Amino acid sequence: MAIQFYMEVEGKRHILPVNPGEIKINERTNNSTTEVVKLGEINQFGSKALTDFSFHSEFPKNLKAAYVNPKCTKKKPQDWVKLLKNAKNKNQKVRVIGTDLGINILCAIESFEWGFEDSTGDVVFDLGFKEYKDYSAKYVKKVAKKVAKKKPKPKPAKNKPITIGCEVICNGRLHRDSYGSGPGQTEKNARRKVNFIAKGRKYPYHVTTLNGGWRGWVTAGSVKRV
Repeated sequence: MAIQFYMEVEGKRHILPVNPGEIKINERTNNSTTEVVKLGEINQFGSKALTDFSFHSEFPKNLKAAYVNPKCTKKKPQDWVKLLKNAKNKNQKVRVIGTDLGINILCAIESFEWGFEDSTGDVVFDLGFKEYKDYSAKYVKKVAKKVAKKKPKPKPAKNKPITIGCEVICNGRLHRDSYGSGPGQTEKNARRKVNFIAKGRKYPYHVTTLNGGWRGWVTAGSVKRV
């Protein structure tokens, strides 16, 4: 693939009709030197400086000449001059690209010298560029963080008092009396009815089936009122 030089002016691409014969990229660093006692002069590293470069070429009037890139942007020499003068005077950003050369630099036009060398109408020119870095402030939209509202903790349900005749859910071992004699079957989530209460006893509640069939005595922790 043949090397081509592009200039993108404000996003619009233009292919040069004649490639520069030479281009040198100047990459510098803002290092500084200082004097240190017993060491003498030392070099202190600095930040990378802006890259600059320049090249010489021409805008031919005859675009069919053998040395002209046939894929170039078809413009008259004076139209090329107008394009570059506007870019320089209006502070328009220019991206210079050299295909297969690794050249792709966003820059500003520092100098533009042009003129005529003969009567052909061809324009010869020298362009000087310096790298451009966007330094404009960027606005960041601050999004308020939503704080989830804490749900109030449910208040613990108050246990209803166990009374004679109330219905309860029973989970516990049945006994023959309120002292715990004669342990028998174990109730599991059984719906029962309280028919006797012996306060102060180890097994204070006597439960029956809902139809009145006796079951036995259980601990206070074994019953929960429905």
